[in-house]
Amino acid sequence: MPNLANNSLAKNKKEQTQLAQVKVVSARLQAIWWLSAVIKDGRSVNDLLSVSNLTLDKQASGSHSKNDSPLARQSQNNSQLAFAKHILFGSLRYFHQIKAILEQLLDKPLKQKDTDIFCILISGIYQLKYLSVPDHAAISESVDLAKSVNKKWASGLINAVLRGYQRKNNEIGEHLSKADTFLYSHPNWIINQLKMDWPNNYKEILVANNERAPMAIRVNTNLTNKQSYQKLLEEQGINSQQHSIAKDALILDQPCDVYSLPGFTQGQSTVQDVAPQLVVELLDLKPGFKVLDGCAAPGGKTTHILQREPNTLLTSVEKSASRLERVTEVLSRFNMLDNSYKVKLLNVDFLDYQDWWNGEFFDRILIDVPCSASGVIRRNPDIKIHRKKTDMESLVKIQREILNSAWQMLKPGGKLVYATCSVFKVE
Repeated sequence: MPNLANNSLAKNKKEQTQLAQVKVVSARLQAIWWLSAVIKDGRSVNDLLSVSNLTLDKQASGSHSKNDSPLARQSQNNSQLAFAKHILFGSLRYFHQIKAILEQLLDKPLKQKDTDIFCILISGIYQLKYLSVPDHAAISESVDLAKSVNKKWASGLINAVLRGYQRKNNEIGEHLSKADTFLYSHPNWIINQLKMDWPNNYKEILVANNERAPMAIRVNTNLTNKQSYQKLLEEQGINSQQHSIAKDALILDQPCDVYSLPGFTQGQSTVQDVAPQLVVELLDLKPGFKVLDGCAAPGGKTTHILQREPNTLLTSVEKSASRLERVTEVLSRFNMLDNSYKVKLLNVDFLDYQDWWNGEFFDRILIDVPCSASGVIRRNPDIKIHRKKTDMESLVKIQREILNSAWQMLKPGGKLVYATCSVFKVE
C-alpha cells in the first residue's frame, strides 16, 4: 500500500480515543439508522442530521413520532450523539474500502432487504479498523444490533464476519493492496476522473477527501469584529485561528456544536466554509449595486453579500420552496429582513428568467450552480455513494443553461461570478 494512502487511512486508528470509549448500543443503533437511510434510501447526511436536530428538539418537549430516529426517542447525552455521528461519517469515508473487505469475508452478497445488516457490518469493521474501542465491544455490540433491528438470525453472521476480519485483516489488506478503490476508498469512476484531470495531484486529492474537514465560521462584522468574537470564543473554551485570506473567517481548532458558538442565534456568526466566503469577496461589491444571487439556498452567500455591502439591492432566487425557507430563516437570524436591508426573495426557476426578471440589468451576478460536489467530499462523504458518472452529462447541461441565462441579465461592464463545488474540469 502506498505510504500516502496508508498514512492517511491509518492515522485515524487512534483518532478521538476518548470519544471512541463511549460504549452505548443506542449510539451505534442511531449510526446504523442513518447509514441505512443513506445507502438504501438515498438520503443525504445533511438532511438526516437536520431532521435529527428537529427530533431532538422535540425530545425536550416530550413530543415524539414513530418516524423519530433512535436517539430522539430517549434521553441521550451529547457524547452518545457525537459517537453516533463519528461512526456515521467514518463508515461513509471508508465505505468503499470496507465494502471491498466484506466482499472477501461474505460467501454471497446480502439481499437489499438486509441493508441494515450490511450497515452493521460496515460500521463494525470501521470500529475495528479505525477506532480505539475494544475489539470485543465493537463485535458484541454489533451482534446485539441484529436484535435491535429485529433480525436475531443475523447475530451469528455478524459475529462470524467480524471475527473473520480480526483473523484475516492483514491477509485481506495484502490481497487488495493494488486496488485503488481499496487504497483510497473512492468509487473507480471518481478515481479515474481525477487521474485524467489532475494526473500529478490525484493521490493528494483522494487522500484529502478522507480527512475530517475543519470547522470554519463567518463572523458577522455588521455586529462585531473578528478579534472581539475570537475573544468570546476563547471565553467559552473554543480556540480558533484567523484565516489568512478570507476576511471574515475563523477556523476552529476543534469542531463544536453550533449552539455553543457565542451569539449564534443572534446572528453574530454562522458556519460557512472558507471557499464560499471567498466567492462573495470576488463580487467586488459597491453601495447601491443591483446584485442577483442566482442559486440562493441555503442562504450563507445571501447573508454574506448583505454583510459585505448592506446597501446592496439584492435579489435572491431559489427554485425549491423548502430551501428558500432556509434562506429566510438565515436572513431572520441575521436580522436582515427589516427595512434597513433591501432583499427580494423569489421562489422561481432561474432558467425561466423571462417570466420573473423585470428587465433591469444587474451590476453583479453570483451563480453557485448545481454540480457533482466532488470538491466537498471530505465534508459530505455520502457524495461518494450518491453521485454517479452518469450524472455528469445532465449536470453540465444545466450548468451551461444557468450560465447562458445569467449573461442575459448582466449589465455591460458588470461582473458575473460562476461558482461550483467541483474539482472536475468539465464543470
